[in-house]
Amino acid sequence: MIRFVALALVAALAYAVLGAGVSHAPPRGIDLAGRALAGEAPQLALIFTASCWWYVLVVFGVVALVVAARVPAWRARAITSVVTTLIAWQASDVLKNIFRRPRPDYWNLIHESTFSYSSGHAMFATIVYALWAWYVWRSGLPRAVRLGVPPLLILWAGGILWSRLALGAHYVTDLAGGVLLGITALALAAAIRAAAPQRRGAANPA
Repeated sequence: MIRFVALALVAALAYAVLGAGVSHAPPRGIDLAGRALAGEAPQLALIFTASCWWYVLVVFGVVALVVAARVPAWRARAITSVVTTLIAWQASDVLKNIFRRPRPDYWNLIHESTFSYSSGHAMFATIVYALWAWYVWRSGLPRAVRLGVPPLLILWAGGILWSRLALGAHYVTDLAGGVLLGITALALAAAIRAAAPQRRGAANPA
């Protein structure tokens, strides 16, 4: 449990430091370089971006809850995924309004109305697609599934990150912040799950 708490603290600190450093300063360095991707394959980028829209996430959440109800071996994973996603979603919205970083002014197709830091899409790519890649890889599913599905999910998560640059919706550091926020949320969730057996053992020493 301690290592998960430590990871959460490190990721949260890096998130806060990065946000403070970029949110009230003009874009520079890697953020300026990221502009070169803006406008690339916008329709493809829109497909990746749409995979993190709220109604898609709701469908995923419902499927996860059905899995939790019908497959006991996956119950803890599915519930952890849904609860972590919901809490991180709300936290992301609050943090955007704290950092208040303006969006890039070279957007394509979609003009986002919220602030830029940090990227909710990057966070969802981490706590939904990357997390389920980990779940499948560490599961008892057939070997072909365990070796085939996780790389596809990771590639899809990478496509989501690329899509936010291609649509001009975020700076590179927004994406880094979103990943850090996702890591923070997952590490805290892992710490809570790791502590749960200890609490049960304390309540029932036998």
